[in-house]
Order: sequence, then C-alpha cells, then structure tokens
Amino acid sequence: MTFVTLTTGLILGAVVLPLLLFLYFLRLRRQPLQISSTLLWSSAVEDLHANSPFQRLRPSTLFILQLLALLFVILAVMQPQIEGEKLRDGRHVMLIDRSASMNAEVIDGTSRLEDAKDQAKALVEQLHGGGIFSGDGNETMIIAFSDTAEIVSPFTDSVQQLTSALTSIQPTHGLSNIGDALKLARAYMTNVDPENQGLSSSESAQLELFSDGNILDLKEQALRQGEMLVYHQVGDRTATNVSIETIAVERNPDARNEVQVFLSVANYGSEQVTSDIELSLDGIPIGIEKMTIPPMNISESGSVIAGIRNLVFVPFELSTSGVVQANILKTDALEFDNIASLVVPPPRELRVLAAEKGAPLIQTALRGLELAQLKVVTPIVLNEMIADGSASTFDVVVTRDVSLEELPRGRYLAFGGEISVPALRRYAEGEGQMMLVAKEDHPVMRFVRFEEIVATKGNAVVPTNGAEVLLEGSFWPAILHYRGEGRSIVYVAFDPIDSNWPYLRSFPFFVYNAVDFLGRSGDVLATTPLDVGDAIVGTATVGATSVEIVEPDGAKHSVIIDTNGRFTWGPIRLSGVHRIERNDGVSRIVAVNSPPEESLLSSREDVQIGSAKVNASATRTSSYIQLWPWAIGCVLLVLLAEWRLYQRKVSGPKQHLTDAFGLRK
Repeated sequence: MTFVTLTTGLILGAVVLPLLLFLYFLRLRRQPLQISSTLLWSSAVEDLHANSPFQRLRPSTLFILQLLALLFVILAVMQPQIEGEKLRDGRHVMLIDRSASMNAEVIDGTSRLEDAKDQAKALVEQLHGGGIFSGDGNETMIIAFSDTAEIVSPFTDSVQQLTSALTSIQPTHGLSNIGDALKLARAYMTNVDPENQGLSSSESAQLELFSDGNILDLKEQALRQGEMLVYHQVGDRTATNVSIETIAVERNPDARNEVQVFLSVANYGSEQVTSDIELSLDGIPIGIEKMTIPPMNISESGSVIAGIRNLVFVPFELSTSGVVQANILKTDALEFDNIASLVVPPPRELRVLAAEKGAPLIQTALRGLELAQLKVVTPIVLNEMIADGSASTFDVVVTRDVSLEELPRGRYLAFGGEISVPALRRYAEGEGQMMLVAKEDHPVMRFVRFEEIVATKGNAVVPTNGAEVLLEGSFWPAILHYRGEGRSIVYVAFDPIDSNWPYLRSFPFFVYNAVDFLGRSGDVLATTPLDVGDAIVGTATVGATSVEIVEPDGAKHSVIIDTNGRFTWGPIRLSGVHRIERNDGVSRIVAVNSPPEESLLSSREDVQIGSAKVNASATRTSSYIQLWPWAIGCVLLVLLAEWRLYQRKVSGPKQHLTDAFGLRK
C-alpha cells in the first residue's frame, strides 16, 4: 500500500489526535457538593479520575469511536492506494497510437483508440490523484502518433488538462510509425544537468505506450540509458479482417471507351472468407462479384502472410471522368479498408503537329476533331522541329507524302512518304490494288469500311520486326502499325490523293481513330491515389482566394490560395474520397486509400524495441486501487455508531440521586 499525501496526513494526525486527548482530559467537571459519605453517592467519584490530567483513563466507548473516526479521516487525507504495478518515479510520457488499425472495433462497440484513451485517463488519475489533498506528484506528457507525431499536451501535473488532451485525440488512417514520437519525447523529457554539462539519463521519463503493438518501425528503435517502456496492450490478439490491398483500372486496348477494374483482396484471418465485392461508378453500383479469399499463413519466422485473391471485373463503358469504387460487402472490425477508390479523369485533349504536301487533305480531317492544338507546318520545318526536339512536345505528329529523315521517340501517323524505320522500309513501288482484309477489332480500324477503297499506287513494304498489318491489299500491305524503341507508328503505305479514300465516309473515321489511338495510348487512365499523410496540392482559377476541402467524414477546411495561385493542405488524415470545392462551383475529387500494412488487426501480447522485448502490462485499466473513498465511508459508519450510542445513553432511564437523609436531589 502506498500513500499519495503521506506527509499531509501525518501532520494532520499530529494535530488532531492530541487535541482529542486533551478534550477528554479537560471536559467539564461536576460542581462539588458536601455530602455525608461518598458511599451514598459512588457515581460522583467516577469522573474525578478522568478529569485529573495524566491520571488513569477509564475505558470509554465514545472515546474509542471518536478516535477511530479521526484515524479514518487521517487515512483518507493520506490517499492510500493498493499497488497493482510498480510505477517508476519521475516524469511519464504517454505515447498514444492513433494509426489506422486503432480504429478497429473492440467487443463493446467502441474503437481501440477510445479504449486506449480510457486506459491513459485511468493512469493519469493514478499518477496525479485528484481533489484538494492531491500531492505535487511528477509531470506527464502526451504524444499522439501515426505516420507523424504530435504533442497533444506538454509536461503538466494537471489532471484536467491531461484528460482534456486525451479526449481531443482524433483518429487517423495512417501508418503506425513511432520513430518521430520517440524523437519528440526525448527532446522534452531529458533534463540537462548544468554541473555535469550533459544529459542526466537518470531523470529520463518513463514511456507509457498505448497501442495494439502493430508498429512498423518499432524494431528499428532502441531504448537509451535510463529509459523504460511500459506497453499497455489494446485490442484482441485474435481479431480478423478482410481488406482491399490494391485497385487498378486499365482501358481496353481494343475498345478505348471500355475500362476494366482489377482488385487484390487480402484475408487476415485463420479461416477462408466468402464475400460479395461491389463495383460502383460515381456512387451507382454497376457490378457485383462473389469471391472466396483463402486464410492467412504464418511463416517459419513468425510473420503473417495474408491470404490473397485477385479479381477482374467485366469491362464497362466510360468515355468521361468518374470515381470508380470497390466495396467488400462484409462487416468486420475495420470498415474503411473494405473500400478502395480511383479517380478517372476526363479524356485528355491532344496537341497535334501536321505537315503535308499539296492539297490540305489531312488538315481538313484534323480540323474536324476536338483538339487542344493543331499546328500545321511545312515538311522542311517539321524535320527541323524533329531535329531540335520541339516536335516531342506534341502528342501526335501527322504527315502526308513527307519523308522523315530521322524518327526519334514519339507517336506518328504517316500517309505515304518513306519512314526511316527498318520494319517499315519501302523496297519497291506498289502497283494499284484493292483492299481485301482488315483487322477490324483493332481500335484504328473501328467503323472503317475498307471494301470500297482503291489505291492506284503506293509503297510496297514487307513488315518485319513486329510490324502489324491492319489492312491487307491485293498486292501489298496498305496500313501497318509498329511499336518499338519508344516509337508508335501508324503507317498508311499510300498517299490518299492517289486513291478514292478522301471521298469516302471511312476516311475521317480512320483519321480520328488513329489520332486517338496514338495520342491516348500510354496515358495514365486513373489518377494515382494519394497516401494518408500526404498533402493535397493544386492550382486555382485566376481571382480565387480560397478553396474548401471536404474530408470523407464531412469535415470542411478552408485553404488560402497563395499569390501564385497554388494551395496546399495536409497532412491527409483519413482515407476515402476528398472533394476540393472552388467558389465558382467547380469541384475536384481526390482519392485516398488506406495503407494495406494497417489491415493486420491481431493485437500483440509483447513488443520488441530493438533487442529489448517488452511484455504487455498485467493491469490494463488500472495500476492502483484508490482506498481513500472507503476510508471516508468508514468515517461515516463510525459517526453513525457514535451517534446511536450517545442517543441511547442520554435517553435511557434516569437514576434519581438522594442525599444522606433519603431526600431526592
């Protein structure tokens, strides 16, 4: 048993106990009367012994009860407590894990973070007590950490301030890294000894870690001299979870408006799980698949290997922008890692550089397309731009009857002319021909009716090195596609002016298909999701002064735009879809997915920091049991007993005294 305010209680006892004795000695005596004999009034002599100081005390039940009441009051002032676990003398630093796994639900429906905060509040009460009789005690500091660390409360012995700081800790969906938290703690908890001109390790604070033990960088850390770590385990070591590890979106190469979603789903449980996976576009369900995920395995080294199952959804049409979201339709301890999102931006407008000889056939077809820029130059200027590298700033280079002397990395649509690529090299002049067979499933040949095309002459090419024939004529390949060495080329082996193609409806279809195929192939279809802890960075329109960022939980943050028209907000706290709303009504969507490392929910019974292994604290919710309330209760019981005894004594039958002559006094 220990006492929080032992000195205060001893001082109080040294004052009140002697006072009780003196009051008993010096209580009011009876008035002296002359009587014939004390034998006739024996009770008059009884008080004489007690009223004489330092004489023998007669046993008195009331005196004993009063003495007990005072002793219990003194005991309560000392604030006794039964020691459940040894707390080190000195200051304490509470490290509160608020990473993604701490959002998992515990048995009573609350989160692990709430459980950790309750345990920390109980420890605050044990360390600093409460009430007006609280001792000076030592100070406590609180640091919350996930992927970053934050000082929630500096060193203080105020129970109210520490409790309020613990209540204010908000959850995050980030990774659990303790390195920054330890750096902050060491910067504040170690005192400088001016005489020794160094750090006094003996005054280092005790580290109180409240976590489920799934800390990524804990083994990379080490305790320094004088440091001590107490691990308060939070959560169930048998907790299971299913999560989406990765999500990806790809466009169908044979149908550019079709996209396909790929998922990787993980199972962190000892039994296989069967669940439905829902796919939605802009919040509207468009597909659902059932899948069974195998259980996790434990490697020989003891590490957990999650059971993984991949899933491919049926392709769907997406010609504009949208938010693609996958959701595991299963309730488990951690809900937000069941959802993964990707933002698909609108199709990018292309910049096209064109050059041709003679009639502007190609220019006319290109001007009918929705392009960001169409720049028309002469063949000489085009070769100069290719040589100095300025042509590489365009998405597609289109030529007609232009021989390209060199062909660096890029994407090209060439009608006629000679191409300096071995796979498309002209070996002879081709005679007139009709078109026979086309690869109609290729994106370039979609909706292109080739049967009516007749070419009077062209370039006879023997495709080699992977060149793909898209349209075969009666004598030589008419249209080819080559990809290699950083170049993608659609080559039409004849000049359209030497055919009837410009007069056919299929010609503008072909130009559109070829430019779209070349310009958009290799584009990143979906915007890469940000990670929790990153910053959202963007630009705003001219004249805008601020933007509003809306988090997945509905919290809104107004962000000021700097003089360069840029804004930055972070670090990102939660996973999910974030909206950036401008004052002109235009909004932008940013997807943030939860880190897969936090999906392992089994709580650890011990943690290893460097080479030191620390077991979980044996007492989770309380290290000490406060006894002073029981002492106060005993005081009340003693006072009730004393009052009852006194009432019986004063209200009992009266004894009439008589004098020596038998007369009633």
